Amino acid sequence: MGLTSGLRTNSIRRTLKVTNIVIVIATLVPFVFNTLYYNIVRNQYERIIENVYSANSLSSNLKGDIYTTMWNIVTGKARFEENIQYELLDRIKGSLDMLERNANSADNSYLILVARNTLETLEGYVRKIGNNIAYGMPVRDNEKILSDITSVSDLLYDVLQKFVAAEMVIAHEQNKKLQHSMDLMTFAQVVLFVSILLFLLRNYRQLNRSINEPIYRLKTMASKIAQGDLTIRVERPEISELDDLTDSLNTMAEKLIALIEQNVQKQRNLQKAEMKALQAQIAPHFMYNTLGTILSLAEDGQKEDVVKTTLALSSFFRLSLNKGRDWVTVAEEKAHVESYLAIQKMRYGAILEYEIDFSQDILRESMLKLLLQPLVENSIYHGIKKTRRRGMITLKGRLEKECMVFIVQDNGKGLTREELDALRNSLSNYDVSIPGTGFGLYNVYKRIQLYYETDDGLTVESEYNRGCTITLRLPMVKSQMSAAAAAVPAQST
Repeated sequence: MGLTSGLRTNSIRRTLKVTNIVIVIATLVPFVFNTLYYNIVRNQYERIIENVYSANSLSSNLKGDIYTTMWNIVTGKARFEENIQYELLDRIKGSLDMLERNANSADNSYLILVARNTLETLEGYVRKIGNNIAYGMPVRDNEKILSDITSVSDLLYDVLQKFVAAEMVIAHEQNKKLQHSMDLMTFAQVVLFVSILLFLLRNYRQLNRSINEPIYRLKTMASKIAQGDLTIRVERPEISELDDLTDSLNTMAEKLIALIEQNVQKQRNLQKAEMKALQAQIAPHFMYNTLGTILSLAEDGQKEDVVKTTLALSSFFRLSLNKGRDWVTVAEEKAHVESYLAIQKMRYGAILEYEIDFSQDILRESMLKLLLQPLVENSIYHGIKKTRRRGMITLKGRLEKECMVFIVQDNGKGLTREELDALRNSLSNYDVSIPGTGFGLYNVYKRIQLYYETDDGLTVESEYNRGCTITLRLPMVKSQMSAAAAAVPAQST
């Protein structure tokens, strides 16, 4: 059983790193773009304002300065040689150069070119006045030229005003562009903010799912393990940080299974060894009693009975040892019981009778050895010996569906209800360290429980002064002794 997960994703560390990078880029790029764009537009706007201011300053004083300077020269208030007029013209020329450099359109550059040509015309008139003064021409000639200078100054003023008007138009358009761009940037920032918010929300949900679901699966696995379910496994989660924890829990579950299996196997081996020790206790007193019987027969000169009993004892121990194998055929187990009963018949004589009835189809099946003899022994020593009447033991074997059923019945003393309940209870709680009776039944019950893995293999029924019936119900075990079973011929009852 496993708790599976979906497709693997990146680790938490990488997810957070990517998230931080996206947030930084999403925050930094618009800021850099806005700053660059704002500086470019601001520089352009400032250049326009500077042009307007310079052109206005130049045109506002142009006519007055030129006319006053030239009037003073014509009227003799100032000398032409002082070059005041040329200094004024140079200042105007310098202002025009600056306006030409900062012109924001080809039309404005053309206006500055026109203004420069006009200034050259004005400069020609100034030189002409200087020549007239140098040659002593009449003042009225210079006054006429001064009138022309006034006209040219008016023309230069008009050109500069057109330049100012054109720059103002450009400033207005630039302002509209700036406002439109700001609106677009505001909209883009709102969209970007919403996108980042959605991205963070998605990442939060993904991280929350990537962390909570694997942890919940690991918690469920730990809970299942605590409840004893060691078959549960968890696949590696979506985040790599939990890989080691997941692998450790899976490994722990596997090792727990191995440790439990090892412990169970050790307990089984220990109990099997205990059963073998109990089983070994059966032989000494039986051999002692049998040898006593043989000695008595020999003293009475019953040689044939001595031979029969000795052969039966030899067969009994040969079948008991069975070359160290734990599994025998039903036919071999039947022969083993027959040898035991033959010895006991020789010992007890007329007070013991027995009958064995096995179906032919059960004889080739395999079963755990030494299951029937302890039951027959129990019937003799705890049933028939305690009565003064003639004893009868009946042993039957049949196949029923997928089970082998063996019934050992005697007409001995039997058990009271209280004794029967105590016997049944002792089968599950027998203490082998305390000497006493009953270890034969316990031996059979426990070995069936260990080897056949069933608690219902042995049942006891009894009625006081009317006998006892013990039933074995064993599952069919084909794989244990199939070869041995095939090699042993069926024996008749």
